Amino acid sequence: MKTITVILLLLLISTGFIMSNQQPKYQLSKGEQLVNSVLAETAKIIKNKYNLKPCGEGAAMPGGPIQKLALCFDTNYPNTKEQLRELLIKAARELLNQVNENEEIQKFLKEPPFSIKNIQIIIYNHDKEGREVYDPGIATAQISRGILTYRTVDSTDTFKFKQQFEESYQEALKALSNP
Repeated sequence: MKTITVILLLLLISTGFIMSNQQPKYQLSKGEQLVNSVLAETAKIIKNKYNLKPCGEGAAMPGGPIQKLALCFDTNYPNTKEQLRELLIKAARELLNQVNENEEIQKFLKEPPFSIKNIQIIIYNHDKEGREVYDPGIATAQISRGILTYRTVDSTDTFKFKQQFEESYQEALKALSNP
């Protein structure tokens, strides 16, 4: 009886190892492949042009059509609100151009061509040592749905935003042209 139990146990263990290596591989759709390619290439361009470190990417494509694309970056030193505004606008335009100039991806967009409302860029502002920036400095800046948002963090409670400022894309463009 012990022998049968040991044999069954060994058979069960070996079957587990064999089955774990036999899992089906998920094949990315053509739309997913294009999204990955465009986001990776754009992140590389933004890194080289604007000295931002890519730290994340994302896409909203429920059911298949691409509705929104996002990239996240870290700074290498603290930037002012004005500098962050300029970086957000330039990075958003870069992603927008990469999507709209890519003919292959157009048939996968929910509503081509993409507009600024389909783009999200998040910038995590850090000091020279790579630590979070605290109020009154801007900790995070983002553009999403055509709205730029700047947030500060309280040094006594780092899990809460202390202040939040918003401006439309049009207001940000106007502020850039009138320094």
